[in-house]
Amino acid sequence: RRAGISSFGIGGTNAHVILEEAPSMEPSGIFRPWQLLVLSAHTSTALNNATANMAEHLHRYPDLNLADVTYTLQVGRKDFSHRRILVCKSTDEAVTSLNTMDSKKVFTHCQEEGERTVAFLFPGQGAQYANMGWELYQEEPTFRNQVDRCSEILKSHLDLDLRYLLYHNLQNSEKERGQEDPLQQTAITQPALFVVEYALARLWMEWGVQPQAMIGHSIGEYVAACLSGVFSLEEALGLVALRGQLIQQLSRGSMLA
Repeated sequence: RRAGISSFGIGGTNAHVILEEAPSMEPSGIFRPWQLLVLSAHTSTALNNATANMAEHLHRYPDLNLADVTYTLQVGRKDFSHRRILVCKSTDEAVTSLNTMDSKKVFTHCQEEGERTVAFLFPGQGAQYANMGWELYQEEPTFRNQVDRCSEILKSHLDLDLRYLLYHNLQNSEKERGQEDPLQQTAITQPALFVVEYALARLWMEWGVQPQAMIGHSIGEYVAACLSGVFSLEEALGLVALRGQLIQQLSRGSMLA
């Protein structure tokens, strides 16, 4: 639908405007189960007002697509120094958290102007646990593809599929039979940590978080070196698998500190 609006002023100053109805909104695409809601303002008072307004708006219109709301806030608004973020799954959760300012979910910070560099730090052995990265493996194609790629390369080095040990709860059945948790065996632990850390780093980098520096402890050093181009992924996985197997052959020791 279109409409023409004319304004005829005294003295021959005329104006004419053609209006057209807004196009139909296209349906939203695939979105993640968790959403990042971001708010910013020039002052802390303005930020609190924006927070209250957002909570009221979401409460008044509960049928809004939360993914559309968070997308608009991220790409359609300017970034100011006083900032607040909330990670949530639903509109109701967002309203409740913004109204109560739940300190476990809502984070506020005053960011000074200027560019800041990012560093990736990769942990070593001892950081592993059963099903680490499982939700990312289910929801994030980039993370899943990297884990799959690494696991396929490692098959010839480990004679097993690492994904089975990571994500099929084998640990529980092994413990029930009184056997050692496979993820606590150095020959498995080190490749598993490398794969998860490498895949997570690639995911962050795809999201646009590019590190200017990287550092790692123990097996994490290999991840940092591989991402830095010191050696290829295939070379790194071969080294990590062999390293874990060699250490596994040594007699058991204990930590001094």
